[in-house]
Amino acid sequence: MSNKQIAALTIASQQKQKIALARTEEAIEYLIENNFKITVRSVAKTAGVSVSYIYKYPELAYKIQTLRDRQKYNLDSEKCLPSNINQQLKKLKSEKIELIGKIEELNNYINAIEEKGKSLTKLQIENLQLQTENQQLKQELEYIKQNLHKTRSFILSQGYDTQDEVVMETRKRVVQKITSENTKVIKTIRKEFKKEI
Repeated sequence: MSNKQIAALTIASQQKQKIALARTEEAIEYLIENNFKITVRSVAKTAGVSVSYIYKYPELAYKIQTLRDRQKYNLDSEKCLPSNINQQLKKLKSEKIELIGKIEELNNYINAIEEKGKSLTKLQIENLQLQTENQQLKQELEYIKQNLHKTRSFILSQGYDTQDEVVMETRKRVVQKITSENTKVIKTIRKEFKKEI
């Protein structure tokens, strides 16, 4: 290779480096103007160069690092501005109010469920009591029916006395009275039984 060729290659290489440096500087400016995050990787990607290329130039890498730190500090300091703090406080207060409302809703829902549970338990207890009363009424009704049959059987077993019609009339009235009273009791028990069911 001749000296002219070496010189031409050197000039071409230097021009290529200048173009790459210019693109890198333009990429940095572009990232700053558009408030994009500045890192070695983002600058390399925007400029179309490799990360290792940027590290070949320590002053360039230092500049990017400085800009990155400054940008980070500015972003952090913006978060601490009084207007931002007031906005965040307002937002947090409104969120707190919403959460309190949701908590009240949930508490009301829980109370309603508990009340339903108590009502259900109360209804179950009442149902059990009614079943017990129903069973007692059935037993009483059966007892009355048996006594009615025994009374009828007893009266009929005494037979008809032809000599004393007064006794016979008395027996008839007694049977009718017992029968009507037992019928009333049975009807009353049946009414009560139907109400309970």
